[in-house]
Amino acid sequence: MRIIQSLLLLLACSLCAAAQVSNTAPKLPPISGAPLDGYSRTADIERRLTEAGPHRIEGLWRIAQSGTTLAIERKRDIGTLPGAEQYQMVIVHSANRAIRPGTVMGLLTVSAKSNVYDASIYTSAQLAGRLSSPKRFTITLAEEDTRLVFKQVKSKYSFNFWRMLPYMFRYSVRTNSNTGEAPFGCVRIFPAPALPSEPRYL
Repeated sequence: MRIIQSLLLLLACSLCAAAQVSNTAPKLPPISGAPLDGYSRTADIERRLTEAGPHRIEGLWRIAQSGTTLAIERKRDIGTLPGAEQYQMVIVHSANRAIRPGTVMGLLTVSAKSNVYDASIYTSAQLAGRLSSPKRFTITLAEEDTRLVFKQVKSKYSFNFWRMLPYMFRYSVRTNSNTGEAPFGCVRIFPAPALPSEPRYL
């Protein structure tokens, strides 16, 4: 009985630690709000970005797997100390026609590495016209800032209670490993990269 109590206490501690780590990511409500104004025309977005002087990650991006276009811009009403940058990821043109331009898809904050961002991103479009189920991601700028690579943040360890039943002392904790799937991400549209994502033939 004491062994089971110890294992349950260990599990509770690990879950609390994971929750504390996830608190470093920007917060999204469970369901996306009403679409924002100013995202129905790419020309308007490009003009805003040019006038503001875009940061390294700001711009128009296309999700490589679906063709969805999104904008990443500074969020100016975060109410934090000066120098604390936060960016919002907003749908401009979605492969899912129910998702309207201006729908916030995610929030990003800078990390200690200049090309890595901590993000919360909606992962489900099952609700009519709304996004839901926010998850924590790490976003990395790659290939001379022309690509964004998304990686979902998961706990390094997980408990396997089925293995605890026959043998209380073996294999109750296992390490999560990369399954080798291709990376998910975006290619830059604006500002136009010096090297295009695909070769152009004359």
